[in-house]
Amino acid sequence: MSTMKALVFEDVGKIGFDHIPVPKITQPHQVLIKVAACGICGTDVKILQGKHAFKENTVLGHEFNGVIEEIGSAVTTIKVGDRVAIDNSLRCGLCDACRMGQSSQCDWLTDKSIGIFQNGGYAEYTIVPENACFKLPQTIDDIVGTQVETLGTVLNGMNIIEMKPWDTVLILGFGPIGYLFSALSKNMAARAVATEIDPFRIEVAKQLGIPVMNPNETDIETAVLDLTDGIKPDIVIDAVGNQLEDAIKYVAPGGKILAFGMDSSVRATIVPNTVTRKAIKILGSYIGQNTCLPAIRILQAGKINMRPFFTEKIALENGTNAFQKLGLDIETLKPIPKKAMKLVLSPSMSGEINPN
Repeated sequence: MSTMKALVFEDVGKIGFDHIPVPKITQPHQVLIKVAACGICGTDVKILQGKHAFKENTVLGHEFNGVIEEIGSAVTTIKVGDRVAIDNSLRCGLCDACRMGQSSQCDWLTDKSIGIFQNGGYAEYTIVPENACFKLPQTIDDIVGTQVETLGTVLNGMNIIEMKPWDTVLILGFGPIGYLFSALSKNMAARAVATEIDPFRIEVAKQLGIPVMNPNETDIETAVLDLTDGIKPDIVIDAVGNQLEDAIKYVAPGGKILAFGMDSSVRATIVPNTVTRKAIKILGSYIGQNTCLPAIRILQAGKINMRPFFTEKIALENGTNAFQKLGLDIETLKPIPKKAMKLVLSPSMSGEINPN
C-alpha cells in the first residue's frame, strides 16, 4: 500500500478527506502504527477555529491507539503486534523543566506535539517515537483506549488540585474534560456538581449521575451558596478556558481554582485584591505529567463509567461532518448546538459505540 486515507487540516476552517502517502520510518527509535481509533478533541475544534497553535497541512488527531506494524532498529520496549496508546506531548527529558519534574513546560512542546505539529491519528497509519507509546491491555478496547492521554491530562489536574474527600467541587463546563473531572470528583469528593449550557451534554451529565446547572437559567453564584450552606465550593475547575472571572466569584474563601481549559482568544479581568483578601489559590494545569500509566490502570479497573462518554464512531471519509456534531459550523466557524459528547474516528467503519 503506497497511499492511505487521512483527514488533513489545511488551515483555519479548512479540513478535508484525502489520500496521502503511507509514512515511513526514518529514525531508529520510531514505530509505524496502524491506527485503530482516534477521538476528536476539543483542541482540534479550537485549531479549526484558529484559537489554538497549529501547523498547516497536518493530519490532526492526538487521542489515538493502534497496533505496531513496524519498528525502528533501536526500538526495544515494544514489538510488532503490540497494541499501544499514545502520549502525543513529546518531551526531551533533558531540559531544566523536565529534570525539575515540570515536563509539561518542556521547550520541545512548542512545535513537536503529535497530531498538532506533526501528523497524528486522523489517518490509517502514523509514525511516532517509541517513548510516546504505552502498551494497552486487552481488557481496554480500542474506543476506550483513545482516552488514555486525555484522562492523563485530567489526572495531572487532579494531582495539582489535591482534592479531598470532604471537598465540594464545582466543574464549569461538561464537555469531555468536564465529564472526566466530574466522574473522578464524584468518586473522591463529598459533593460534585457541574455547569453546562448545551442541552445534549446536560442529558449526558444526568446519565453519569452528576447534578448539573444551566447558567442561562440559573444564577450559579446563588445556587452554589444554597448547595454549600453559604460556604461556596472548596474547588472550582474551569474545564472550558473562559470561566476564570466566574470561578473567582464562585469559590470559597481559601479555596482553589484549577485553570484547565484552553482558549487563547479569551481575556479576563480580575481584581487582585479579591484573590489576596480571600486567599484564593489559582492553579494552572497543562497536559499530563507521568499520568498515562495511572490513566490506563483506572480505565482497566473500570473506575469510571465511560458508556455515556462516547456518542458515535465515524469513518474517516465522513470526518468533516463530525465537527458539525461537536458544535462548530465549518462554513462560518460559528458555534451551533452540539449533538455529541465524544466522537471517535475510525479508518475502517462507522456505527454505534459500546465501550467495554
